[in-house]
This record gives sequence, structure tokens and C-alpha cells, in this order.
Amino acid sequence: KKNITPLEGSLEKILKLSGYSYNWKSTGRTDIGVIAQEVEWVYPDLVHTDAKWVKSVEYANLVAPLIEAIKEQQKEIDALKSEVANLKK
Repeated sequence: KKNITPLEGSLEKILKLSGYSYNWKSTGRTDIGVIAQEVEWVYPDLVHTDAKWVKSVEYANLVAPLIEAIKEQQKEIDALKSEVANLKK
């Protein structure tokens, strides 16, 4: 690997995505996931369009921004805990 840079603003980006339950048109099978077009607005590199214009999401590559979003949330939680502890004194 080269040109390694940390992800920034992951929480803000992840908050723009939503999870859905849906049925596949081709089989009727129920599934859960995200909508490729929504992911494409936030993380265009994670969405691929095939020759028939069907979009698919690289779900495994959503793990890194999810990890960073959790870390951002934890920093906020820790700051709030500290603030509450100071107010209780």
C-alpha cells in the first residue's frame, strides 16, 4: 500500500446513509442493505455500475469508515462524560 491517509469526517458521511429492508425484483427475496445511489453520493468509489446500469455496493469497504465513525462518536461520548463529571463536582 502507498499514499496512506487517515479517513476524516467519517461520522458525518455515515450519518448520510440509511439502512433498508427490501425485496429483490428478480427473486422477491427479502434482504437488508443500503441503496447504491445513496452510497454513491457519499462514497462514489464504493459503487460500481455494470454494463446494464445495475449498481452494486462494495460492502466490505464500508467497514473502514464505520470504524472511524465509531471512534469519532467515542471521542464525543468521552468529552460529554468528562463534562458531566466536572459539572457534578
